[in-house]
Amino acid sequence: MYNPFMRPQHCARFATRRAFATGEVFHVVETGTAIAPLTVIDDQTLFDLGDEISVEDLVFTADPFCGAVA
Repeated sequence: MYNPFMRPQHCARFATRRAFATGEVFHVVETGTAIAPLTVIDDQTLFDLGDEISVEDLVFTADPFCGAVA
């Protein structure tokens, strides 16, 4: 669910919590959409959308095995 008041910091905290809760890698991605400029996705979704997402779109990555990396 999209919250229009979410900033990159809020999304990064959410991604980090999800990463440590599930043991999977999560990413904060810029969508280019005005109604939902940021989203949090997992690694599988990132790979599935590989042709649509560029490296410049990645804002933050949370890896539970390597810590959180910006």
